[in-house]
Amino acid sequence: MRSSPSRRGYIYGIPALLLGFVVLWNESCSYWWLSTQWVEHEEKGRCDRILIVADPQLIGYQNEKFGSIARWDSDRYLSTGYSYAKWRFRPNAVIFLGDLFDEGFESSDDEWHETYERFIGIYTIDKGDNTIYIAGDNDIGGESEIISESRRSQFYNYFRNNVTDLKNRYSFSETYLFENRNLKDITKAQVPIAKVMLTHVPYFIEGYKHTDVGMSMDLILSAHDHTTGIYEYQRNPPQAVLFSRIYDGSPTYISKIGQTEPIVELQTPTCSYR
Repeated sequence: MRSSPSRRGYIYGIPALLLGFVVLWNESCSYWWLSTQWVEHEEKGRCDRILIVADPQLIGYQNEKFGSIARWDSDRYLSTGYSYAKWRFRPNAVIFLGDLFDEGFESSDDEWHETYERFIGIYTIDKGDNTIYIAGDNDIGGESEIISESRRSQFYNYFRNNVTDLKNRYSFSETYLFENRNLKDITKAQVPIAKVMLTHVPYFIEGYKHTDVGMSMDLILSAHDHTTGIYEYQRNPPQAVLFSRIYDGSPTYISKIGQTEPIVELQTPTCSYR
């Protein structure tokens, strides 16, 4: 007994419909759903919403077997995630914590500029938005290779900070822990709400060129290891460092910061799926 063409079309159409639903959910709806699950807190007085972007590591042109496909897929993933984060979080500042490119240090000039054009297409910044960029070892070297001064100069020439809305309230500085003692002011308020240091690699982890540059800070923001963690340094004896690993189900972290409080370091994981 033969089935009718309409019945066969119905049977074959079910898997296609399910496949279409799975693709739509994974590529669009899941981002929206997850963003609606973020906890929102009541704003009391002045509230600054700062979005942290860590280790996007835009895929380069030298070390990928299926480069064009990998770049397209990864760029789309980063762009979608960033768009939903901005839509839901409504930040008044965005901070990029280094490793913006995967092959920034080793790329050719043409490859570097192509990656830069992709980056500004993914991470759209509206005119007047407050943004801060710092470099990572994938951008300028330093972890297992000599730091490239030409790449460092190029990085900071193209990625310009805008701290118009922040400069009168916060003191931001950056350090690069693959070098000896260094600290560069980004903005310095006369009476800051908080002193914040940005570093690509975590400050309270042994193994890097640890100096005292962070010991006068209130808050440290770091990345690099593709993991999430909170470090609290007790200013008074025994001056211990308390570490907490953060998981998806962890409660929202709320803490006071200031010169009479422990120094808090927030380590942010990569926003890439790599």
